[in-house]
Amino acid sequence: MPRFAEFFAGIGLVREAIEPLGWECVFANDIAPPKAEMYEARFGPEHLHVGDIHELVVSDIPGGIDLLTASFPCIDLSLAGNRNGLAGRHSGTIWPFLDLANELCRRGDAPSALLLENVTGLLSSEAGRDLRAICERIGSLGYRIDIVKLDAKWFAPQSRPRLFVVALESDLGDGTTLASTAVSAIRPRSVRQFERANGDLPFIDLRLPEPPRSSPLPLAAVLDEVPEEHDTWWPIERVHALVDAMAPRHRERVEALQTGERDGVTTMFRRVRAGRTVGEVRSDRLAGCLRTPYGGSSVQFLVDCRSGEARIRPLNGREYARLQGAGDFPITVGNRQAWLGFGDAVCVPAVRWLVRHAFGFYYSRERPTADLQPRLCEKSGPYAAVA
Repeated sequence: MPRFAEFFAGIGLVREAIEPLGWECVFANDIAPPKAEMYEARFGPEHLHVGDIHELVVSDIPGGIDLLTASFPCIDLSLAGNRNGLAGRHSGTIWPFLDLANELCRRGDAPSALLLENVTGLLSSEAGRDLRAICERIGSLGYRIDIVKLDAKWFAPQSRPRLFVVALESDLGDGTTLASTAVSAIRPRSVRQFERANGDLPFIDLRLPEPPRSSPLPLAAVLDEVPEEHDTWWPIERVHALVDAMAPRHRERVEALQTGERDGVTTMFRRVRAGRTVGEVRSDRLAGCLRTPYGGSSVQFLVDCRSGEARIRPLNGREYARLQGAGDFPITVGNRQAWLGFGDAVCVPAVRWLVRHAFGFYYSRERPTADLQPRLCEKSGPYAAVA
């Protein structure tokens, strides 16, 4: 059974994604006790180390690990964050993770693969220099790198584009076929442009299939039936006031929902525009990207017009779980803590899809020579030997 260690584990949705594929979690780390509480409610305390990654040492990590995963903080990389990049206090924690990977390599215990996940803003952070620095460091450890973009909307009714850096040790394939540079859903133009601009790095293309192009579930399918008298529904006067204050195109969307369009439901964020709070609703059958409940515009609301009258309430923790593809995850905490846990997590079926297709060779323990298409470097550089 292949073994993995989950860093920046949060509530454990990477583990939720890949354990059913036959992977064994032997180590997990996160700094946040509220997330650790949810993690332990699902998986128990074994293997979970709660604390700052800066304080971990390589002796804390078991040997014989096949895969290290890192869903490192996005706050310094996100458009909604401060854009401090990898010099920031939060997103900069990728460096101690890579230091630990380096120490594992030095002790002769190199993982076969790494999997990093973050917002797509990582591609453009510091004009691409931040992602290059990560890839340089990974390449220096002897890994080849594939960069893949996945959107949760292909697997669940939530818009959540994310960037994945997939790294495989250099002896997992020995082909020399020049990989395609064609643009695709999982390797869009922005990814290909980054690769072309950094052609000295050891990039590869894994033979990944095309992902699903839409969620198998509509938004309405993940919603709870909440009684009209429940106190989470806004008073009707408050609903009318917010709808009346909406920009015309958003108000028209609500009116269309009242006639039965898009199953009569959508989601909404509150924004401050010109000094006043307004509601902005989506025009599709998806929820917006789930976020942590910090700031006035971070909580996502349901706009339910199925009765012909607009009603509004915040999405609850169970609905957040379903939008992340983790509908059966035990929730023993209140909504705010659940929003934090699921809003700062990965989409389970998206990660499961990627790990199944990127690392499926582990199930047979065969080296995936036929599953790699190494890209020959167009420039000379320190990674030519592994590219």
